[in-house]
Amino acid sequence: MRKPKSVKCDSLNVRGVDVATFSLDWKSGVIDDYNEAAANLLGVTQSALCGKLWSTAICCEENADSTLMLAMTAQVRSALPPFLIRRVDGRQIAVAGMLVPQGRGAAADLLLWKLLDEGESDLSRSFGTSDIVAVLGVDQLSYDQHWGLAETAQLMTGIRTGLLDIIRNRDAVALPTASSIIIILRDVDLEGALDISRALLSHLRRLDMDPAQQAARICVGLAQMTTGRTPLSTLLAANNALLQAQCGGGEQRIRAAADDDGKLSVGRALNNNGVFCDNLATALSGLRERGEETATSPAAQAALVTPIEKGIEGYVGDNMEGAVDQAIFLSRLDIPVAIIGPAGTGKMYIAKIIHDESGGAPEMLIAVDCREFRSRSEANTRIAKELGGGEGKTLVFKSPHLMNSEAQLKLARQITSRTLADVSPPQYLPRVKFVALFPDSLEKLILQGSLITPLASAFAGYPIHVPPIKDRKQAVLRWAHKVLDQEGILRARDMKGFTPDAEQAMLLYDWPGNISEMRECIVNALEKTEKDWLTPVDLGLFKGITPDGMPYLPAPKPFLAMVETNAADDGAYIPSVLETLDVALGEVLHNLLIANVIKPLGAWIDDEVVLAALDRYRDEIPKAAQFLHTKPRNVSRWLPKIRSRDEERNGNSGWQKPRRLLREWVRESPQLPESPLQLVQDLLIAHVITQCSAISAANRAAIMGVSLPTYLKRLREN
Repeated sequence: MRKPKSVKCDSLNVRGVDVATFSLDWKSGVIDDYNEAAANLLGVTQSALCGKLWSTAICCEENADSTLMLAMTAQVRSALPPFLIRRVDGRQIAVAGMLVPQGRGAAADLLLWKLLDEGESDLSRSFGTSDIVAVLGVDQLSYDQHWGLAETAQLMTGIRTGLLDIIRNRDAVALPTASSIIIILRDVDLEGALDISRALLSHLRRLDMDPAQQAARICVGLAQMTTGRTPLSTLLAANNALLQAQCGGGEQRIRAAADDDGKLSVGRALNNNGVFCDNLATALSGLRERGEETATSPAAQAALVTPIEKGIEGYVGDNMEGAVDQAIFLSRLDIPVAIIGPAGTGKMYIAKIIHDESGGAPEMLIAVDCREFRSRSEANTRIAKELGGGEGKTLVFKSPHLMNSEAQLKLARQITSRTLADVSPPQYLPRVKFVALFPDSLEKLILQGSLITPLASAFAGYPIHVPPIKDRKQAVLRWAHKVLDQEGILRARDMKGFTPDAEQAMLLYDWPGNISEMRECIVNALEKTEKDWLTPVDLGLFKGITPDGMPYLPAPKPFLAMVETNAADDGAYIPSVLETLDVALGEVLHNLLIANVIKPLGAWIDDEVVLAALDRYRDEIPKAAQFLHTKPRNVSRWLPKIRSRDEERNGNSGWQKPRRLLREWVRESPQLPESPLQLVQDLLIAHVITQCSAISAANRAAIMGVSLPTYLKRLREN
């Protein structure tokens, strides 16, 4: 049988793009004919293609050869999605194409056209090794006489403006290309990128959409820069993820014919390659850092931001589930009072209510911080001084369980006997009110061995329990508004408020550090953004946020399941903050190794401990230095380097949990016999020894944030 002859491979140009045309023998795979554009695409001379196998001449990258191979095997007309080939000079190119059978299928014409050349686009300067590439696309657009490419371009411009309103300063957004936009999420792991993507889609769903396009859907494809993956292949992977998300449907797997099916088909046909279309190179030329552009939609954003409640006075009207009423009642009684609650819940505020309601003057409220006692004698001396001159005062003992057990016993005997110790002849205590602040129930502190029974008994009569803020949902947003207003005033910024997604995320977050953590979270967000409102991306909170922007509605639990959960919690082991921190450091190191990224975790640890110590002592450097077991001049010398690392440290999503735990640990710790800096460094180096055997000693030193000789010295010491 005579072989059908393919069409002559003449020059073909479509919209300024030279189309490479190959005529192939289907059975042998030999290239029978080709045009000049085919040789130019592959970077070879025309004679070099004569008699070559297409599989040898067209060097496909990664798994892209399966795309072309399956199309050749199927022997049907096929539109080839974007895939990668490598020229003989080593340059990587993204191409798309068409496979067209000829005659009875013994021959075929393969048409390929270049989408993007990695050398021409300079992608390597746009993407970093710890970045996530996201491709956002809009599908299910209905095309008709009222909606076409111009309207789609206008829609995508509005979406890009919305993206600029919410992404972090360090992230980047390209110009729209067809119905897709490239986003680069800097220095974030895949889990963090998923959180940010949900927040982006939820935010965009709140933007005004043309009524004729309410069925339009926004999807996102994500890909991470990993070892062996080039910027171009990462972009292609993200685009493929987008196309899969778009064709997967999800809401409706089976669909009957409808009147608008034709319109949807036209829209899909015009944008079936996602971001890889003929104006991709132009779009990438607009890729720049967010900080170089200014969002221009304040009017549009005004409707999307819940206005801040300004000028909130006092304790935001939060009754703390009855704690305030109980404090007012007990202020009339001459009994020691224990105020029990986690750090940052407002225990000192309750103590102040007891003092004020009992008629005490402001200067007569004396706080005795038991965390600061370095020895039994120091504790006894300070307590004796305050008791001897305590007439008419309210003495508030903060964390007395952290004192030496003998000092606790001596204080308990003086309170219960109402007599001063070490005074001859015996002398009654002055008229003084006693209040003690404890982070947990007296029973648990006794079981942990930190609180002795006599001191617990002295304060156990009518304890006041201050619940964590997660159990005071009615006060969460008022506290958030008050803190944002206060911090905005300190920075001379007129803050407008939070987006609805941000408020929802704050309501659903448990706030383990309570109000102190909320303030730290908002302060950190203000340092990362120049906007006058805050979003979930700024806060780093994403719980309950869905891509469709719908309110989060948790599934109700059966009654018996709730009873079993509560019963299990009562006897559950609660790890200490230091134990939780140890696990968190192991996790963040593991995630860095998975992403093949090196970060100076050791330096970051030192930074956070120093800053937390300064915060604990209200920026009094001598006291902070004493806590850190160093000299004040060292703290002053460290601060410029610490500040220079603020942006990188605070902008890393994986670091936020260790950061919070480090600050909580420093805030609640007693005076330690060894340097807290050394203690936490020992935790990190133990994880480095365990997890980092596969990387070089130089990289292990870089993770510790020290030179190689210093790391080797520390290794010998451990």
